[in-house]
Parts: sequence; C-alpha cells; structure tokens
Amino acid sequence: MRALWLIVVGACRSTPTAAPPSNVRTTVAPKTATVVENCESASNGFKPGNHDRYSFEDPKTTKWGFKDKSGKLVIPAIYEHVYEFSPSGLAGVVAPAKDGTPFLFLDPSGKAIARVFAFDNGPDYFQEGYARIVDDQKRMGFIDETGKIAIAPKFVFASPFCHGKSEVELDEGTYFIDRQGNKTTAPPPDTGT
Repeated sequence: MRALWLIVVGACRSTPTAAPPSNVRTTVAPKTATVVENCESASNGFKPGNHDRYSFEDPKTTKWGFKDKSGKLVIPAIYEHVYEFSPSGLAGVVAPAKDGTPFLFLDPSGKAIARVFAFDNGPDYFQEGYARIVDDQKRMGFIDETGKIAIAPKFVFASPFCHGKSEVELDEGTYFIDRQGNKTTAPPPDTGT
C-alpha cells in the first residue's frame, strides 16, 4: 500500500500543471471584461440586495415587488413572481402574458427593458453575455447583461450564443450570426471536451 502511495505522490509531483483551456477564466474579471465563449448558461438566481433592491410578496394580493434596504417601496407589488436583480442591474419578472411570454426584464427603477424569451419555465438565461428577447411580432433578438438591446428582434428563431455565434432563422433560411448580428460561418464542431 505504501508503494502505491509513493507512486501516486511521485506522479503528482512530476506532472507539470497544464494551462487552463483558453475559454476558462482564471481570475476575477472587471465588469468590462470580454465575454468567455464557453456555451454555459448563467443562472438567474442572484442574492437579494443588488442595486439596493429586495423582493417582497404582498400578503394581501400575493403579488411581488421590490423594496430598498430601508423598507421603502421602490417597485410596486404587481408581478406574479420576481427574480432578484443581477449585479449588472436586471431583474426578470412574471407579468401578464403577451405574445406567448409572460417574462420581462426590469431595470432598478422598475422600467420594463424588454420582453424575455420564455425558457425552462422562466426568463431566458444569459449565455456568453446575451439573453434572448421577443417583440410584439414574436420575433427574437438579444439583450446584453447591462440591459442594452444588443441585436434587435428580427429573427423567427435564435439559439443561445455558443462560441461567439448564434444560429438564427429568418423567413428566407437559417444561418449563423456573430455578437454584432452579422452573418458568419458556423462554429467549430463541439468535441465534448
């Protein structure tokens, strides 16, 4: 047993540390960092208190809104459900359904920024810095994490971004776009590594 332990320890000591893959962030990046192309979705589960907003439920109406740290009402309790604000200042809320999706993104003042594509029983996740949004004609586009409409809704369908590209469909066909909304080539095949 001791011999096996020595072999394992010796192997670990002599193995050089491999550099992390190029799509993995190894340090905490500033807010203006480039989006990492790792095809992983970012959850909408944030801790309360970002932008001094705390969700609450009105016990009389069972509707949800937001108060500040002092308990002052900031956004009235008019939503079926709310998600906490992200560090960048967006909160998903469940509002009356319109054109197939009941989800909106709000800014910290309570202003509706965009109607969000419904995904996995909630507002679309951010992937590579973008979430999908929809307009009144059910066309899809993208919003960035700061609440800026990055690519205006015009697509019949759009997949989440992966490796800096999204597969989109317009009436005339399907193609890939980059983060600026320009046509581009397909991403390299995913090797599963």
